Amino acid sequence: MLAQVSIEFISLISVLFILLILTIYYNSELYFQIYSTRIFKEAQTLSDQIASEINLALKAGDGYSRIFFLPAKLSNTLDYSIKIENYLVVVTWDSSFVQSTILTKNVTGEFLKGKNLIRNSGGIIYVNQ
Repeated sequence: MLAQVSIEFISLISVLFILLILTIYYNSELYFQIYSTRIFKEAQTLSDQIASEINLALKAGDGYSRIFFLPAKLSNTLDYSIKIENYLVVVTWDSSFVQSTILTKNVTGEFLKGKNLIRNSGGIIYVNQ
């Protein structure tokens, strides 16, 4: 009788342990999807911000100058890089990227993490120069 109770107890604990493992696995997959979506949206916002700064400098005309800031990392954890090519701002991290459209390809200089100076001189957009 005591052995039967012990076996039933161990069986119940085993089933509950398996349910716990399955729940943790499911939630980790969901957490990863949420985290990836958050990183993607943050990178898209960053790309849009840079494109907006370039387009604003172009539209404002000759003599425009402004300082703005870019974060050091995406979600305080991921390093990223910024490229300007063929009317696009491209933000790249790990093996992913996002892009935003700009109105000119006359952009000279590089965007830095932190403080950036953007200016328009004769229709050419200078960044940190």
